[in-house]
Amino acid sequence: MKNIISIFAFVVLVSCQEKSLEKTDPIQFKISIDTFSIDSQDHLLFVGYGIPKAKLSQDERLLFFYDYMNHSIETIDLEENKWIQSLYLEKEGPKGVMDRSRFDFIPLTDSTFRFFTQRNFIELNQRNELLFESPRFDSMVRIAPEKNFEAWAKLSSDKRYLVGLTSSFKQDQMLGWVDFKDSVYREARLDSMDYRKDLEIKNSRVIISSQISADFIQEKFFVYHADGIDVYRIDPKTGVAKFKDNSPHLFPRRKSGNFPKTAELGEFDAVFEKKELEISYRDLVFDQENQLFYRFAGMNAPETGRSLQYFMIFDKEMNLIHEMDVSEMGIGFLEYFVRKGRLYVRNKETEELEFFVLRIEKE
Repeated sequence: MKNIISIFAFVVLVSCQEKSLEKTDPIQFKISIDTFSIDSQDHLLFVGYGIPKAKLSQDERLLFFYDYMNHSIETIDLEENKWIQSLYLEKEGPKGVMDRSRFDFIPLTDSTFRFFTQRNFIELNQRNELLFESPRFDSMVRIAPEKNFEAWAKLSSDKRYLVGLTSSFKQDQMLGWVDFKDSVYREARLDSMDYRKDLEIKNSRVIISSQISADFIQEKFFVYHADGIDVYRIDPKTGVAKFKDNSPHLFPRRKSGNFPKTAELGEFDAVFEKKELEISYRDLVFDQENQLFYRFAGMNAPETGRSLQYFMIFDKEMNLIHEMDVSEMGIGFLEYFVRKGRLYVRNKETEELEFFVLRIEKE
């Protein structure tokens, strides 16, 4: 039985970079960090691809994530710090769930799950018993084929919406969603993010753009991407979209685009190396307990190639209220989620499942 392998305190007092120069009393934050690993109970936990589709149970005790290698949903007890069980998925038949990442799931209880398979919706329990199977999705909702919003669509945590981004190749990219109360498809334009088209890398065969994501947070859709700090907040009930931008002081608010925009297959590595010298924003997460949003960003230093990491705190209206350089922590802030007022960051430097836990407190 593995226990917590190490616990250490890392305390930083930092001054908030306020947008208003008239404020003379900076906000102070204290950040402490613990680390612990998960006891796998002799089960092979494959985290080489991270912990995709990570979800928490309603009481936030259990963590569920998708294991690419085993095509399974893994259950982790974050109170006992140990693996509990696996739900091994089938790829075909009534219980079939497409492998890799082209599906989504949400926990209904600690032992039952709803899946969107692109074909339809199904519900399974931990014994892989089929509890529910819906009609085909295309028979339930009318959507133009060129929208292609369902390819990477997600189920909202309140079970009411299916939301995803439309294809960026056949039309202007939009956010599309279906409200299960009326089975009507709706969409919202993301025109203030159109500048991302100028940052695409192309050749005669492919178009490569930075990641763009849509999440359901606080009963709203949030659309954000790697190219800038800007965010769309969209009310799914009214369709009203609000665009929010911010201007950090420690790092650029957007990529500048000082890298080649065309490249043949053999040139991509060199182009990406130049692109990594520019800021890249990561996931936006919400701390329900403290009513704050958190986000990380990173870039490589042009002279040394050193990894530069930055941390941002936003209020519940998405105003940037704090930013800091966290490069010296030596942590790769790539996968993280909030649980009970603390930020859990997966340690990507180990083959085991291990987390850094950041406690962020206002002084």
